Amino acid sequence: MYLALPRAGLVPALAALLAISLQSLAAAAEFLPHRAVYALSKGGGRPAQGVSSLSGTMSIELEESCDGWSLSQRVRMSLTDSMGETVDSDSRYASIESKDGTELQFAATDWQNGSLVEETIGSATRDAADRPGTVEFSKPAGETVDLPANALFPAAFNHHLITLGDGFHSMIGFDGGNTDGAYTITAFVGKQRASAVTLPDELTAPAAGALGGPVRNVRVAYFPIAGQSPEPELEYEMELQPNGVSPTMRLDYQRYAVKATLVEFTALPRPRCGR
Repeated sequence: MYLALPRAGLVPALAALLAISLQSLAAAAEFLPHRAVYALSKGGGRPAQGVSSLSGTMSIELEESCDGWSLSQRVRMSLTDSMGETVDSDSRYASIESKDGTELQFAATDWQNGSLVEETIGSATRDAADRPGTVEFSKPAGETVDLPANALFPAAFNHHLITLGDGFHSMIGFDGGNTDGAYTITAFVGKQRASAVTLPDELTAPAAGALGGPVRNVRVAYFPIAGQSPEPELEYEMELQPNGVSPTMRLDYQRYAVKATLVEFTALPRPRCGR
């Protein structure tokens, strides 16, 4: 599952989270368009330094059309520190991309305690997916960045991820969730196994086989190409089904980790496209 990148503020909220070819997209034909809602809580595996409580929701929706994909993501999170101060964040990301990888339109906002912290709106264009291109922002007005050749847009990343074999992989991604430009994305994919999560019947029964299958453990990290930091800007770990659905995730930040548990799920229809 793609997660768009975090931006400024006390709570580094999610915005909206690879050489690509038509052959790799065809191999991912079983990818399932869907809508998912996750409950957020304090995660394990990392001491929550200075964080006394954390709660919220993350919703992700990926829809398919005959010539493209649309992605929307919203994360609402409330974090209280050890001094009792609470920060409420609300981050939204939306994008539309062409299936041939030549165009991306995006919009993202990051609100904290009711104030707008950052907003990006723009588009990325290139002649072909394996060619470099240009990103033009209307917000911030007049700003441009280079788009590297082979940079994967969000839906293309989702497709590509489920085609990867076991082991370590490195790729390039771009979403427009901030003005940092493209990212180097590393992913470690584990072997297929049974899920460690038991989903309730009221969630799996309506999904008609879309949930509850085998999973692979996947670890993803984002490193800004323009920066020199050896530390990733965002890391997350998830169980990933062959159809691209994630029953559970863990988002790792420097000070704390966030557990995301699937609580709502809807499989969305694929389009009927003429040949």
